[in-house]
Amino acid sequence: MFSVAKNFCIAVSLVFAIGATLSADSVIREIRWDDLARPLQQILEAHGLSGPTFTAYIGSVRERNQKRVREGELDHLVYYTLQSASFTSLPAIEPALSAKAFIDRRSIPPDVAARVDALLKAIDGGDPSPRLSYFREIAARAYPDRATRRSSILGEYARAMRFLYDKEFVAAADADAAAATGLLYQQRGLSTDTSVEAGYLVDLELATLRELEPRCRIREVLIVGPGLDVAPRTGLVESGEPQSYQPFAVIDSLLGRGLADRATLHVTAADINAHVVDWVRGSRGTRPHLMLVSGVRETDRVRFTDDYRSYFERLGRSIGVEAARTAAPGHLAKTIDLSAGITDAVDAATLDAVVDRLDRKFDLVVVTNVFPYLTDADLSLALANIALMLAPDGILLHNEPRPLAAAAGRAAGLSPIHSRSAIVATVEGGRSPLYDAIWMFRAR
Repeated sequence: MFSVAKNFCIAVSLVFAIGATLSADSVIREIRWDDLARPLQQILEAHGLSGPTFTAYIGSVRERNQKRVREGELDHLVYYTLQSASFTSLPAIEPALSAKAFIDRRSIPPDVAARVDALLKAIDGGDPSPRLSYFREIAARAYPDRATRRSSILGEYARAMRFLYDKEFVAAADADAAAATGLLYQQRGLSTDTSVEAGYLVDLELATLRELEPRCRIREVLIVGPGLDVAPRTGLVESGEPQSYQPFAVIDSLLGRGLADRATLHVTAADINAHVVDWVRGSRGTRPHLMLVSGVRETDRVRFTDDYRSYFERLGRSIGVEAARTAAPGHLAKTIDLSAGITDAVDAATLDAVVDRLDRKFDLVVVTNVFPYLTDADLSLALANIALMLAPDGILLHNEPRPLAAAAGRAAGLSPIHSRSAIVATVEGGRSPLYDAIWMFRAR
């Protein structure tokens, strides 16, 4: 665990009142070689980068990441096709088992082809359900020619299943399974998903920050990659429209832990995916019903810890009222009616944090389940951009375990303060429980 810094958190950002007019069109600046501290340049030089090649590399990363956004959306389309009960009565297909069947038989399984046909029929129909409409738009944009849409979706299924097979059955058997899996994630599409579990560790670490620095007050917050609850690889729960709830979970934790005041808190949700940004912007001035569902499903072998249950129970109390318990067998689930004015505290910006930064300063930056998708060089660049967006003494929270995250963070001017792990659920007979870890850094 990192040693504790002695100085108090100093909030230096401009004060924004909830309900004030907030700009979603922040100035975006592309990172330059000269923006990087010399220690960080040395890390990047070890990965083959230099001043003369830097601009070209940034351009290639930008282009590659846009391609990965498209692949990530199509991954979600595949997982939705396999699992959804909204457009067909055919049995749901577990993706990992489907991946093994696909590799073993070297062809598209008949049950998959049947579900793709059912999806295409639903896409051509008039069903207005929000999640189906979301994927109708993605399919139409990716494959405007209806004559080739079926073969194209089956091709995306094959691509997604090859990755999933490599992850579940090849990398998992590697002597260094974590490293092998990490390399796969650095090459796959960029997921648009989100999870309630990510907020658990953020909440715990914010409680630690409050204990370490009782005078700390957070006003300006940046959330990098908040995502949408679109269609996870497993455990799809279709309880409403795709939503981005991490910004509101962070607000709830900041208010509940006494680190922020409603009258002065402003959150920016920055995501590379325009669908996420559009949803956040569209929610401003409204009072959406947040449908919160645990990503983990409890079974006879998987049991939530009391601490995680306690987090889920209080989640939302500082930003609204619990409207109803949502039926989701095995999952923790509930609906929160947001209080008036909460969404006015949130704006959004389209941002690739590897190559760009907002020309603003933040007291707190939260990044969960984003860094695993980045190569070592790109992780270093993302940390450089984040360091440049932090106000003096600003705090970064992330859950990336690679040692490079600490080394590159230090090189970018971020000092480690604290880290911890926490168990979400125990697994009877499993090699390890379901857990996550989080790290806290301060801008020097």
